[in-house]
Amino acid sequence: MSNCLDIREINTAETLPLRNALLRPHLTPEQCIYPGDDDSTTCHLGGFIDDSLMSIVSLYQRGLPGQEDKRGYQFRALAIIEDLRSRGYGLTLLHAVEKHARNNAADYLWANARMTAVEFYRKAGYTIDDYEFIVEGVGAHVIVSRTFD
Repeated sequence: MSNCLDIREINTAETLPLRNALLRPHLTPEQCIYPGDDDSTTCHLGGFIDDSLMSIVSLYQRGLPGQEDKRGYQFRALAIIEDLRSRGYGLTLLHAVEKHARNNAADYLWANARMTAVEFYRKAGYTIDDYEFIVEGVGAHVIVSRTFD
């Protein structure tokens, strides 16, 4: 197995098996389709190793409430198969998201992050919001964000 994560644009349907298995196992794959998945400004990225999809993330042109004067992008469903976690692949995928957002004139990038991922985002230079909220069926989350210069 190669150590290189090949990041490619994928379609909504290609994200669903990993979204379902890794993030929403209590739902059906069809229930893992998110609003905006097929918008023209949405981008889905997959991380491949030896042509096998190992990680996913989706990026939506969507701002945070109260920040309508700036161009924001939300990323969702950043996931990597368990055997590859803590080996730098998640950061590689996150950097690809940041590059895509910057290339599309984003002022900032944000996500609803699971509490188990907060340290990952903190180490990656993201601001962690203090307000914790519950996503039904998933658990506690906070908003993480990064502003671009």
